[in-house]
Formats: sequence, C-alpha cells, structure tokens
Amino acid sequence: MRFQLLAARTAFATLILAVLAGAGAVVGVRLGLLPYRTGLAVMWPATGLALVALALALLWLRSAIGRNDGTAKRIGIIALVGSLVFLYPPLSTVYRGFTEMPIRDASTDPDDPPHFMTLAKARQPGMNSPEPDFQRRINFRSDDGTVAYMLHEYYQADVSKPMARLMPQNPNPMKTMFWRCFKIAKSLGWKIVDHNEKEGRIEATVASFWFGEVSDIVIRVKTRGPIGARADVRAQSRIGAIDNGFNISQVKKFVARFWS
Repeated sequence: MRFQLLAARTAFATLILAVLAGAGAVVGVRLGLLPYRTGLAVMWPATGLALVALALALLWLRSAIGRNDGTAKRIGIIALVGSLVFLYPPLSTVYRGFTEMPIRDASTDPDDPPHFMTLAKARQPGMNSPEPDFQRRINFRSDDGTVAYMLHEYYQADVSKPMARLMPQNPNPMKTMFWRCFKIAKSLGWKIVDHNEKEGRIEATVASFWFGEVSDIVIRVKTRGPIGARADVRAQSRIGAIDNGFNISQVKKFVARFWS
C-alpha cells in the first residue's frame, strides 16, 4: 500500500514539473522571451519527466489492479492520463520527424515552384533563405534523390498533384481559379499577407500550434491554354532544417480542399 501511494504521488509530482517546464518553454517562445531553439531544448527534459511520470503511473496502476486496492486513485489516474496527454505532442512530432521527408520546403510543383515576393522581405538574418530548395539531395525511405524527385515519387497523389481545370464556359478561368484559391486559403486559417489577382499570386502565413513557428505560403495561379487555369502552392519554414512534416501537411490540406 505504501509503494502504491508513493508511486502515485511521485508520478503526480513529476507530471507537474513536466507541465511547468513545457508550459514555460511554450510561453517563453510565444512571448519572444526565448528563442525557438532554447524552447525546444527545454522540451526535451520536460518530455523525459513526463515519461518518468507515465512509468510511475503505470506502476501504480499495476499495483492497484494486482491488490484490488483503490489507494491514491484520484492522483494516480490524473498522473496516468495527464502524462499521456502531455506526451502526445512531442512524441508525435518525433515520430513525424522519422517518417516524413527531412525537408523544410514543400510544393505541388517542385520543378518550377512559386516564388515569394512580399514574404521574402520578411526574412531576417539567420532565417532560411526563401529560395527554392528542391534540388538538394536527401535520403528518404532508403531511397536517394532530390527533394523534387522524392515529392513526385512518394507524394504524387496528395502533394505534387497538378491542380488544373478546364472551364470552357467561363470567360475568365484564371480569375475564377484565383478567388477559389483565396477562399481555400482563408478556410484553412492561413493569414493572408498579400494578394494580387493580376499576377495570380497569394501569400500567406501559418503558425504551428505549440511554439508558433511560422511557415510562409505562396499560391500561384496561371492560365493553362485558352480555357483553363492551374494553381500551385508552396509552404516553407522560416527557421529550422526540417519541419517534421508540417509544410507537407499544409500543402496536403490545400490540395484536398481544392479537389473536394
């Protein structure tokens, strides 16, 4: 009984420390008090503490079931459920880092990607270059090739899928396509920074949920023959060598919404 009570209390206390460290990292980065890399570094020990809390909570659960004893039931359950909830974001991010392409730039047209105009001016020293990065060679799923090749090879159905339509009854296909893309971007919660119908360009930003890491997005719309139009979208992280699948997920959402 003493062990069961000690395990529950220790698990709960460890979880509190993990939550305080994690919350401090997130709030510090969000308020600009900590750089992103420092906040990320703080999250590692916070995650470690949460793993310890989970292990202790599981020991409590094993003891409680084995003894058929509900000692410290409330704090034991809080520690167990709380540690699982806390661990989901960092562990899922790590999982995506291992399973998604090691890139920071994704586009539906990696061979001729859209270029940033307004958002290129927002890049500060130390941030990633806004220039396309699709000819860099990477290794993904035991395959070696350029980023452009990998996007075509592994994401052809939901990323590098041409978003083109023929509109024979429409007097201005490009205009129709442009405003459709504009509405899609708004519906996805992207923040429109600039748009130019004549140039067929829409620029927006989107931030990650926890640390608020900003990715820049540009949508390009152009005519395709006399009765058609095509749209392409590109998302690039401002900081970091890899995005753990974040930019690909944004492009996927746009493509899925376009074809829905």
